[in-house]
Amino acid sequence: MNILWLCNLIIPQAAEELGIQGIPKEGWVEGLLSAMAPDLEGNKLAIAFPVPEEHDGKKGSFAIGENGPSIFYYCFYEDTVHPEINDYTLVSRMNRILDEYRPDVIHIFGTEFPHALAMGKAACDDDFHFHPGKNRLLITFQGVCAAIAADYMACLPEKVISSVTFRDTVRRDSIKQQQEKFHARALNELAAVGYAGHIGGRTSFDRKWAERLGPDAVYHYAGEVMRPVFYEPVKEDIKRDRNVIFITGADYPLKGFHILLKSLKGINWPELKIRVAGQDIVSKSKIKISEYGKYLGELIKECGLEGKVEFLGRISASQMREEYLKCGMYICPSTIENSPNSMVEAALLGAPVIAARVGGIPDVLEDGEQCLLYDCNARKPLDEVASNLRKCIEAVQADPTAAESRARAARSRVLSEHDPKTVASQMLAIYNEMNSSE
Repeated sequence: MNILWLCNLIIPQAAEELGIQGIPKEGWVEGLLSAMAPDLEGNKLAIAFPVPEEHDGKKGSFAIGENGPSIFYYCFYEDTVHPEINDYTLVSRMNRILDEYRPDVIHIFGTEFPHALAMGKAACDDDFHFHPGKNRLLITFQGVCAAIAADYMACLPEKVISSVTFRDTVRRDSIKQQQEKFHARALNELAAVGYAGHIGGRTSFDRKWAERLGPDAVYHYAGEVMRPVFYEPVKEDIKRDRNVIFITGADYPLKGFHILLKSLKGINWPELKIRVAGQDIVSKSKIKISEYGKYLGELIKECGLEGKVEFLGRISASQMREEYLKCGMYICPSTIENSPNSMVEAALLGAPVIAARVGGIPDVLEDGEQCLLYDCNARKPLDEVASNLRKCIEAVQADPTAAESRARAARSRVLSEHDPKTVASQMLAIYNEMNSSE
């Protein structure tokens, strides 16, 4: 069986071979690859991903481990900076890959980029190219663009929503325009899912959107695997800094960093440190800063958090592991998520977890037993939602023993539900079912 994966980012092994700077995101693809490689047996796997224009059409292979199988890869050019624009020339690039590799099944990871729609069209159109067909096409959700568009401005003051900076004007990228772009992406998403005979998800949130966007598709539970480094043993006597809050991502409103900052206003916590994995959009010059970055800077001052926030930039999986191990708590303040992998990573490494009760998050860890969840309604005022989050932060501070107990329970759960061998076996079973369909 020839399996083809279509991904949003270049695989690290291919990036190294091509001399392209990789991006340490979407580690679940890398994790599943590591888990599945030993069990491929007579099957072949190829991975297609977008690259800069100078690498369009390049292809090659790399081995997994010393004696592991060879994984093929195909590069195609896509303007990933403007994913709201549907590039119709992508269909010919997908046809080129299908004609050469002739996959029996196609697995599209995520619906956020035009290549998902292009592959759906290429796989199902009736012309002289090779077409596996609808029943051989699986889409698994990552972010659901329709849900993101609906709640993009959650808990933002109207003044911030309506304001624009010089950078926003030049790039046509104000907060309102960012939401409009997600609405455009949601239309492409709807069309892409319409081509899929199979949809995979992990939460009740995923299932709801699968039924809404692709009511005729077969739904599968499709688990995810984290990168191998997060499964390495955790020492019993690890020393956590209870003054450290760790979060992943703060570069656009959906990540909810403004809610976290507001929740800490006036808190009596002299040693507090907030460490953020992701780019710093606050310390930009006047002509480069976005309205949201400007607002975050104002909130940091208003809430008395100057000198307490550190942006770490893009960090590797190993560096992420160290942050999870040393933090006093991991917080996911996103205003919409289906199943945040950072939350699973934090649980694997024993960090006490706090998260918003949104999307599929309640399906990832159980409130009160494995984490603390707070109410977050996109239509509620910022102060109200921030107050809900603050109560959870203060609960972890007040009773670290209970927080550690929840963390141990969470680790036990995610080790079971995200077991690499189990998930790899589940995915191969889905592929075999698809390959046997008429």
